[in-house]
Parts: sequence; structure tokens; C-alpha cells
Amino acid sequence: MEFVRSTIGEMLAEISAEYPDRDALIHTERGVRFNYDLLSWEVGRAAKGLISMGFTTGDKVALWAPNIPEWLISMLALSRLGAITVPIDPGAGRDDLQFILEQSECKGIIVSKSLEDEEYLNTALYARDNIESLENVVVIADETFPETVLWTELTAMGKDVDTELLSNLEKAVSPEDAVAIMYTSGTTGKPKGVVLDHSGLINKSIFSTERQGITDRDRICLFFPLFHMFGNTCIALSGLIRGAALIMPCETFDPPKILKAMHKEKCTAVYGSPSMFIALLDNPEFRKKMWKPVTKGIVGGAPCPMELMKRIVEEVGVSDLTVAYGITETSSWLTMTHPHDPIDLRVGTIGTSLACNQVKIVDPVTGEDLPLNRQGELCTKGFLMKEYYKMPGATASAIDRDGWFHTGDLVEMDEKGYFRITGRLKDVIVRDGVEIYPVEVEESIYKHPEVSEVQVFGFPHPEKGQEVAAWVKLKEGSRLSEISLAAYAKDYVKEKMLPHYFKVVSSFPMTRSGKVQKYKLAEMARAEYSKEE
Repeated sequence: MEFVRSTIGEMLAEISAEYPDRDALIHTERGVRFNYDLLSWEVGRAAKGLISMGFTTGDKVALWAPNIPEWLISMLALSRLGAITVPIDPGAGRDDLQFILEQSECKGIIVSKSLEDEEYLNTALYARDNIESLENVVVIADETFPETVLWTELTAMGKDVDTELLSNLEKAVSPEDAVAIMYTSGTTGKPKGVVLDHSGLINKSIFSTERQGITDRDRICLFFPLFHMFGNTCIALSGLIRGAALIMPCETFDPPKILKAMHKEKCTAVYGSPSMFIALLDNPEFRKKMWKPVTKGIVGGAPCPMELMKRIVEEVGVSDLTVAYGITETSSWLTMTHPHDPIDLRVGTIGTSLACNQVKIVDPVTGEDLPLNRQGELCTKGFLMKEYYKMPGATASAIDRDGWFHTGDLVEMDEKGYFRITGRLKDVIVRDGVEIYPVEVEESIYKHPEVSEVQVFGFPHPEKGQEVAAWVKLKEGSRLSEISLAAYAKDYVKEKMLPHYFKVVSSFPMTRSGKVQKYKLAEMARAEYSKEE
């Protein structure tokens, strides 16, 4: 496949011209439906409205809203102007919001009243009053608020803007221009703004959907949060540039609504983290027959346990489900399994590199290239971020002088080019000088038939450096005790890697993008077990 030199606006225009009457975006909770012709028209209205408000090329605009149609329409409209979208987690507190808006120098923010009463709106207005660059607050709501512009007012304002003005702005946009600043989670410090361009997002979307077999006939279930790259790029943008239909069941993750929408709208592809898939399959309203049209999708964001993959592929019938690995800094996916790979490859590996990437494995200490079947740090080139916004030091430490991005993940690659993650540099547990990789221990414990989910992590210990804990969620109805779990692990986990602390839990602390926050587990364990000692 050749690389594509287009902007997001150009790609949407091509698809809308080719499939004008095809379903583009359906929000079942909101009861709204757009075909490609209507979606393109609505995006154009929003783009002209933004111009009327004074937004132009290079301006940054934050999107602070749950999964609603206006989120995607805003992102597409901003891309047509050459403006830059700054997605913000709907769960962000005032300090996080303030930091991102100020650090990214946002000129405007589009906020949804549906987040939680007027608390979010007041937070946005407070930010506007305290951040010099922030001038405009647009509210997606059914009622007006002082000192703000209503979304319906914004789109109506576009009728007075000359179409040629929008056309001229679009023509000036280059594929290499920045289109988004997506902030990292910031679990180890302040979030970093990852600057991404049209070319990176488009080409990664094209190559990844080619690997998956996504076409204009697919109907993609989109419940992953849009503020996250998995939601806005790997699912939404990827589906749109293929001419597929996006089915949004709910504003926030809601298994019964998702299951109902998947069945009613005959979804063919589903995407989520392992925890999300577990929540869907374990929900009382789950019915295998409702998933009959679903054959494709991706499990990403965390390692997929063998038992979960077997359940989805063999029992439920999502035959072509793939496992993928990606990072925001690399414009999304780096590697992906193939739809017809054996299940052990779809679980034991993260697949092979997409054709648009260059990859290598290096010694994390010396930086020297390593041969096959040797553990080292995964590095990549190809459609990388432009920079961490206004953080030249962080950028230089992530991308070396030869242009290779260092992922921080430890992997091995076999003779066929399949990668296996063996750990993360910062997640490796060192107990009494022995390195322990949580993924290996988790895989052993997952084999227990009553285990639904397990998280293995390290926490500080005064004598050993770190200790190892395994916290487990059990399948519904299980009465498995912590003592029985420990006995089981003793039989299946090497003694030097064996967790010394086991706990049965009902839930794990999660990010909104479905990732378990292991640093919070470590904090909880340290507090709990230090009291016992």
C-alpha cells in the first residue's frame, strides 16, 4: 500500500461524495441519524460557525464532552479550518482542565451541559476568566447561558459565512499540519500534549483498517470514550475514512445500552479494552444471538487474557477479532495481529508491525540493536507525533537523534515478525534483586476457571525493595477464597515470581479509557499491607 497525502477534510469529502446516502453516524441514545451527505453538511455548518466566531488556522479548541454526535462534528469541522482539536477527559477535574487549557493555549472550549448539571459549565467559565488565551465557551445544551454561545447558535451563525472563505482555508491546510493535541494520562507527572498531524492519523487509520478488513459495509460499535485516541482515531476516524457506519449507543459506557444497540443496528465490529469486553459478556442482558453479525474488532489498551479471547472468538463467534498495540505518540497502532491468526498468537503476541511503521528492538541500557528472540525496548519510526507541545526536553528524551521513538515497552520478536510484550520498563517489579514481569504472572493466574480478571503489581517494601500483589475479580457466583488462590498460584507460578499478597476485589480503579490504574493499586496495597505489618 502507498501512503496517502490528504487532509481529514479531503478524505471526508471523498467518502461523502462516494456514499452520500450510506449511514455515517447513528446515536441510538440520542435518537439521531446522519448519512454521509447530512454529516458533511452539518460539519460544514459547524466549520462556518467557527469561522464566524473568529476561529482560524492554527487555533486550538478544546472538546470537553462525553460521546455525543457534536464531539465528532466539532473535530471534523476544526480539521477543515486547519484548527487544532484538544480532547479533554470528561472526568477531568478543575486543576487538570485548567492545566491543559493553559498549556495548549486554547482559544475556545466546546463543553456539554450533559456532563453534570452546571458544575462543568462553571468550571469552563472559571477557566476562561483565568486563562489569557481562552476567549470563547460554546455550550452543547437545550438552554442558553450568559457569556456563552449555544451550539445551535454556532451552527446557525455559519449561514452568513461565504463558502469560498471556508474553501480557501481548507485549500491552505497541508497533510503535515497539526490537527490535534492529545494529552497523555499523566500518571507519572503532568500530562504531556502530543501534537499529531493529518497525515499520521489518516495513514495509520488506512493501514490498520486494511489489516482488520474493515470496509464501507461495516457497522462499527463506538462506545470507547472519544477523548481517547482509541475512540476518536482508531474507531471513529478509521471507520469514517472507510465509509463505514458508526453506531454510538450511549454517552458513557453502559453495557445494557450497548448490547441493545449492537443488536438493533446489526453491528459487525466492536472495539474495547479487555475490561470492557468482560463487562459486556458478564452483563445479565448479554445474549449470544445478539452478537451474530459481529465478526471483527479489536481488543486493545491492555493484554487480553487467553480465556477471554477464547470466549469471544469461539463461544460468541467474533471470529476475526484482532489484538492491537499502539501509543498516542505514534499516531495510534504500531502492531496488530491478523484476523485469521490462531488464538495463541492473538493472545501471546501483539501481532506484526503495520506496513507504515519501521520497528526495532534495542538494549534499554546501551541502545544497541538486539537480535530476534531477545528482550529489549521497542522503538519505532513512521508517522510519529510532531512533538510534545512546548516540551522540547521531553520530546528529545522520547525521540532520539536518529528519529526513533522509544516506547518504554519491553518486547521480544520472533522469526515471523510477531512481537510479544514482556513488560513495561516502569512496571517491572524488582523484589530482592529479581526482575518480575506482571504479564507473565497474570497469564498463569488467568488459567483458573473462576478468575474473571487479575492485576499483578508491585508496591514498595522496606527490606525487599518491592513486594508483589495479585488482586483478582472472580466470575459471578464464585466463592474462591484468597487462600485457595494463593495455593493455585503456587502450583503454576515460578517461586521467584510468586505474589505474596492475594486479594479478591469487586472492581479496579480505572481510567475512562478502560485501563486499570496500577499505580493506584500500589498506593492502596502499600497503605493496607503496611498496617498489617
